[in-house]
Amino acid sequence: MIDRRQRFWGTLLILHCALAAGGQVYATGVPISGFYPLAGISLTTKHDTDSDPTFTFFQADYETSYLGTPLGVGNQAHFELALVDTGAATTLITTAADAAFNLQAAGYRGTHELPIGGATGNLVAITNDPMAIYASGVGPANRTSTTPLTLNTNLMVGQSSVSLATLPAESDLPNVLGIPFSSQYATYIRNDQPQMFTLGGKTVRTPQIQFMSLGSGGQGTITRYTPITLDDTTAFQSPPQYTFDFNNILADPPVPLTDNPLYPTLRLNGSGQAAAAYFVNVNVSNEGHSLNNAPFLLDTGADVSVVSTINAVNLGFDPVLDTPDFTVSVIGSGGLLENVPGFYADNFTIPAVGGSITLNHVPFIVLDFPNPSHIGNTAEGIIGMNALAGRNVVIDPKPSGTGGFPRLYISDPVTSSHNWATPSASGTWSTAGNWNASGTPDILWIANARNVSGIAQEAVVSANSSVWELNVSGNGAAAMNVRVSAGVTLSTFSGANIEASGKLQLDGGTLDAQYVDIRGGTLTGSGTVLTGSGPIDGQIENHGGVVAPGNGVGMLNVTGRFANALDGTLAFELGGTTAGTQYDQLNVTGAVTLNGVLTISLVNLGGGTFTPSPGNTFWLITATDSIGGAFSQIVAPDGYNWKVNYNADGVGMSMQLVVGNPGDFNFDGTVDARDYVVWRNEALGPLNLAAWRSHFGTTYASGTGLANNNGIPEPATILLLLTATFSGLSCRRTRREPICSQEWAT
Repeated sequence: MIDRRQRFWGTLLILHCALAAGGQVYATGVPISGFYPLAGISLTTKHDTDSDPTFTFFQADYETSYLGTPLGVGNQAHFELALVDTGAATTLITTAADAAFNLQAAGYRGTHELPIGGATGNLVAITNDPMAIYASGVGPANRTSTTPLTLNTNLMVGQSSVSLATLPAESDLPNVLGIPFSSQYATYIRNDQPQMFTLGGKTVRTPQIQFMSLGSGGQGTITRYTPITLDDTTAFQSPPQYTFDFNNILADPPVPLTDNPLYPTLRLNGSGQAAAAYFVNVNVSNEGHSLNNAPFLLDTGADVSVVSTINAVNLGFDPVLDTPDFTVSVIGSGGLLENVPGFYADNFTIPAVGGSITLNHVPFIVLDFPNPSHIGNTAEGIIGMNALAGRNVVIDPKPSGTGGFPRLYISDPVTSSHNWATPSASGTWSTAGNWNASGTPDILWIANARNVSGIAQEAVVSANSSVWELNVSGNGAAAMNVRVSAGVTLSTFSGANIEASGKLQLDGGTLDAQYVDIRGGTLTGSGTVLTGSGPIDGQIENHGGVVAPGNGVGMLNVTGRFANALDGTLAFELGGTTAGTQYDQLNVTGAVTLNGVLTISLVNLGGGTFTPSPGNTFWLITATDSIGGAFSQIVAPDGYNWKVNYNADGVGMSMQLVVGNPGDFNFDGTVDARDYVVWRNEALGPLNLAAWRSHFGTTYASGTGLANNNGIPEPATILLLLTATFSGLSCRRTRREPICSQEWAT
């Protein structure tokens, strides 16, 4: 008998990023967010039939050539990106991909519902009829076009006679190439060949992926390896298979066995249960505590490393009693799980033949999740791709057919670190002499633009440039600015980290990064920030820094999510009532989470400093998704009755600043003693006290557009996991003088 519950649980973790809620955190070093291994996939009609005399049509066949009629509109081959995920029990496609592959019209859409579970519960997918799936990397030799994505089918390998599942339309998960596929190949993740290209208006960032025959090993270049433990070796002794719906065999008219499988293609153990997962023994130490030889799940779909709650306690961090270094919220197939704690472990070691790998100050999320092979048990932890960032990796299961043992091969870092070296006040980014190494910045550079003198410095990006990672920081009070000129794009394969006294300024240019992590620095300017990788959105997160749209007054456009943490500041200048030309505006294509400080400054754009009038409105933030949370502090000029409307458009997509009527601090239309209580409690300043006195007893006309909006939205989710989403905002608030209420300030 097949255990349905055990079949479809997987970690399926994709982390976008996380917000710090407390403690000391760092941008540079092991990132919270690692890399996303993406492959191109295509589907065809190739599968065995129930007339197969060997009765093996339900077993996946290894295919080295592209066979069958392509599935796609007009029988034209269609190609999609999919996350290569060794933590996924099966292969999943989105509703949009299902339509693009034309499964319904071609007769390959299934009928059986499939529960898929994660850390927060279940979603329901549809099991499809058997077909063939092919995959390859998306390097230049593999792809022939990106409009739309078109791959060279001669370079694709695959499996025929497999059943995959279609995600529900409401799911935000990407396509997922699960372990039934990767277990039949040695998967080579080549971070020395980082791929960056535009697809569907979004930047794809992925290592080049190669699917090789089992037993390929380290390709003669990677000598370091560590054993992989197959939690149930019997699951790898035969090809993956799907499960029949035997009830339909006797249907009238009869349904062929190959139609409508009950369950999709999985790796099964001898008991008919899904049992396929890679584990690697690791050591973790923190503040005198340690885990030794702990079996952690090797999960290429996990962008972050994870420990169970009891293992966190074993490492000296109690997620209930101790203050976390950072917190995140997790939303998965079953809903939202808020304030998930995280901490930084001192050391994380992967013991290996040829030299163990030890990482320092490593972020871990604390989360209990089911062991993919033993759902009744909690897994010990996950090796996320942040722990393997900047290295080549080969995952070679080779449990059958080659006589070898499963191994994980890990290279030395393939990136190199380069430091800004010129003491000049200003220098050009692409000038070799401005760096401490020969050559100019390239895709494998970790570019450290750090101030090396006692004066303010600036690196001017005047031509398109790509680096692996960008780190910007000052030298004490001496700032370091990286300025991106108009029409120019500065791209990073991973992240852009803006640390203390560092600034990244857009003068009409573009920053294109997987994520932007502001840790005490400043992001400013008029231009565009693009984040994410292909179907996976990225994020700007502001911890202890400043985000200030405009050079002077201007507009900052963000693609991806935006989150302002408790210690972060959003700064806007007002010089009139027209967005972009007279006051600053932040436009986000994605979701926004707010906390921290909002500062308002009045500026002179000619003709004197701007004087707002009651009823003036300023649409400071717009978003295509929800705006969640609220500022804990608003700092604005005294003498103006400022009010913030969250979700002012009624659909959760804007933040509006309104100038209220003088003295009416509770916005009920009448200036009375209740307004004095608000003035006193919120310390609104002497000018407003004078306004209250002079307007006492005044009743303002209705319909002025100043009605109070008392609804404070819940924080938006920020971090995506495949079956769970890490989002990062602690809902704690601090109140520092001068402050205003969550709703308004003066």
